Amino acid sequence: MRILLLIVFTWLLNVSAQSKYDYYMTTGISLDNKGKSHLAVLYFDSAINLHQNSEPPLLSRGIAKVQIKNFYEAVVDFNKAIYIQPNLEDAYLYRHIAYRQTENFQFAFGDINTFLQLKPNDTIGRNYRFDLSLLLEEWDQAFEDLKWLSRLGESTYANRYIKFSSAMEQAKSYDALARYVEQLMSENPTNKNFRITLIYTQIQIGKWEQALKNANIMLLDQPENLELLKIKADALFYLKRISESEKIFLTILERNPTDANLMADYGHCLLQLNKWESADEWLTKAIRDKNGSPAYAYLGRGIARYNLGKVGIACADWERSLYLGEKNAKIYLNNFCKSVESAEGVNQNK
Repeated sequence: MRILLLIVFTWLLNVSAQSKYDYYMTTGISLDNKGKSHLAVLYFDSAINLHQNSEPPLLSRGIAKVQIKNFYEAVVDFNKAIYIQPNLEDAYLYRHIAYRQTENFQFAFGDINTFLQLKPNDTIGRNYRFDLSLLLEEWDQAFEDLKWLSRLGESTYANRYIKFSSAMEQAKSYDALARYVEQLMSENPTNKNFRITLIYTQIQIGKWEQALKNANIMLLDQPENLELLKIKADALFYLKRISESEKIFLTILERNPTDANLMADYGHCLLQLNKWESADEWLTKAIRDKNGSPAYAYLGRGIARYNLGKVGIACADWERSLYLGEKNAKIYLNNFCKSVESAEGVNQNK
């Protein structure tokens, strides 16, 4: 009889403990969902005291601690939960968030990779890894996720593609970007965003022939596009097809006569054709209207004026160019001017 009573009493205790555990977990999750994560942590504490070797309350408390930005303690809870259950998907996902918030980016990357090994078709996880891959310059992984995410729709894909290409441009990873965009174009050759990215990338790595070819393809549909015409003029300039470049620059200037940067580009084009007076005129306009590279404009105007026999003011232009940061100006000063140190005449040519 006593043994039977002991069994019944033990059963009642277990039922009571389980009921309490269920209550603590249900209430804690409800509070966390309502944004009352500080209170939720207290209920999860009580659940853990009842089931110390159970991963659900540890995982739930870790998630709540992420919500209240207690990231270091959250990581401890996730570590314990993963020790108990190594394939606990959400523990890796949320530990990745905690690591990222504490700038432990490599640990975060490892966790999001593990999460996606367990749930490879999880869209949220793919987005997280895509963003983190860009931060860590893990370009191959970012590209893989970009392609995977492309199935979600054109508008969201376009935003991710811009983010992807912008990150690589900022990191100056132009060769890799060209390779990725060429892969994308092989699958979708009519995509204009891909082609324009490829053109700018080819310009950065000096592949002017390819840039010119792609610009010409786009100009078939957009013959009046000034941006594409400017790219074509630049490509022709660097390919030493100066006469062709000059004509396009002049066409663009006729449509956009106030662009000081175009004036400077046209002036340098005229220099290559030994049209010294016209080069002087256009570079003076560019300087007056504050083009974006005044040091280079002063250098070019100095060359034009020197060839017009105006040595004094040519040297003044080169001194100004050197002062503004154009190192090549020192070569001209050393070769054609009496003194590199002299600053006389710097302000004569405003």
